[in-house]
Amino acid sequence: MRSLGKGRPSGRLIRRSPILGLVALVLVAACHKEKKAAVEGGGSPVSVSIMAPESAGKTREVAVAGVVRGIHEADLTARVNGQVERIAVHLGQRVEKGQLLLQLSGDTFASQVTKARAALSYARTNFSRIDRLFKDGSASRSEWDQAKQALDVARAEEKGALAKLSWTRIVAPFPGWIANKAVRKGDVVLPGAPLLSVIDASRLQVLSHVPDALVGELKIGLGVRFEVNGRQMTGRIKDLSPSSDPTTHTVTVKVLLEPLSTTEEAPVRLPGIHPVNHIVGMYGKLSIPVRGTPGLFVPEGAVIDHEGLREIYVVTQGHAELRYVRTGRRINGKIEILSGLSANEMIVAAPPVGLADGMAVRETAP
Repeated sequence: MRSLGKGRPSGRLIRRSPILGLVALVLVAACHKEKKAAVEGGGSPVSVSIMAPESAGKTREVAVAGVVRGIHEADLTARVNGQVERIAVHLGQRVEKGQLLLQLSGDTFASQVTKARAALSYARTNFSRIDRLFKDGSASRSEWDQAKQALDVARAEEKGALAKLSWTRIVAPFPGWIANKAVRKGDVVLPGAPLLSVIDASRLQVLSHVPDALVGELKIGLGVRFEVNGRQMTGRIKDLSPSSDPTTHTVTVKVLLEPLSTTEEAPVRLPGIHPVNHIVGMYGKLSIPVRGTPGLFVPEGAVIDHEGLREIYVVTQGHAELRYVRTGRRINGKIEILSGLSANEMIVAAPPVGLADGMAVRETAP
């Protein structure tokens, strides 16, 4: 009997536990409901600055990749075989047209010049003798023709020997900067081997391959924007391919960029180094204006970057609605919204700390 009496309290606990669980569930649901009510407007509205987005005008922009190039670029290669005897420049150095950059061994070609000049001297003397005899009637026309031909051949051989000797001197084809060195002193090179690269970065251009579907929007002189390495630049289309690549279905476009301000600070500024050389060869974003549905501009502070995704707060019936958007160009502190926002909607211009999706908001008094 005692054992049964001791077991009753345990039985009563088992029967009461479902009731306790139900009570706990009700309490949790009530707390969640109170929290949701506070977010959706049960609390005091948050004061925010509310504004309408600005229209981007009658055009929109399409972004394509483009690579920065100098206005002139030259990859200099060996035209004769030889050993690198001297490299007269260093990487990044400013050079002038005709300046010596690299010297190859030229003993062999110098001896060929000496031999060619000796042959030319003999051919000239012989032709002078035959010419006098021909005029006196002591030499035939055939003999005169042979002497003249020998003289022409000797002149050509001297010219060829001098050309080969000159090819051992690698000089700058135009004013610019040394962009690359592919050899070292003592290297033996063959014809066609790369030696140096020279670029003229006094003006920069962008090479891009634009989808041929946009070719109707392109024309020489069209103003475009280019962004590379955080730098914003403008330019105009200077070259436009007349045909589309059948494999990539793109059209080659060259854009001449406007000169950079001479007062602009460069990340690296060394003696003799051009301040914008560091972006030559980099890829950036070329923005081309085209006809179509324009985007909308909002302050950059209105856009929230959440792990690479862009969000804004749209004011709907007195509440802040967090919405994902797709962004475009940035101009003068404003960012373009390409999708996710309508022109007739209102946004929070500068979301304050603590603002959350669904919170009640009110416009800050002017």
